[in-house]
Amino acid sequence: MQKDLFEEAPASPAIIPGESYYKLEFSGTDFSNADFSDAEFESCKFIDCNLSNINVSGTKFSEVVFIESKLMGIPFLHSNPFAIEISFIGSRLISCNFTEMKLRRTAFTKCELTECFFQESDLSGSDFSDSVFSETLFHNSNLEKCNFSGAQGYSINPVNNNIRKAVFTAPDVLNLLNDFDIKIKLPQDN
Repeated sequence: MQKDLFEEAPASPAIIPGESYYKLEFSGTDFSNADFSDAEFESCKFIDCNLSNINVSGTKFSEVVFIESKLMGIPFLHSNPFAIEISFIGSRLISCNFTEMKLRRTAFTKCELTECFFQESDLSGSDFSDSVFSETLFHNSNLEKCNFSGAQGYSINPVNNNIRKAVFTAPDVLNLLNDFDIKIKLPQDN
């Protein structure tokens, strides 16, 4: 009989490559340099965890949420691409690679994204609201209908990214003009 509530993971869980983890909540755990390869995570939560430099080769993420966690140096592009469903809330993502991934309707809300890579990624309908970007690359990506409300510091070239029907807020919407090497004068600048 399945439980509908999340079970708390053991205090010092050791992730075993190739094992399956279902409806577990990992809280305050340091997974630095852990080997998650070929593991399956379904309906799991990582809360206030350190996931720096974990190995995600072949890892399956289905309905996995990272809340207020640190994710550094993770090549998500090497994880299992089938039925990947992840979301990030209030987390710090540093040097994470999402190249060529299909991450439609993915939440990256209230996150810090530093030196992350979204090249040829399908992020249509994703939510980046209230996130702060630094040195993050979007190139040839589908950002159609994405929500960048309240987001800051992004640099997106509208020529090589699809931003159709995406939502942006001022003043950071002016960042869309960064690659055009133009000067913008505001009315008070006469």
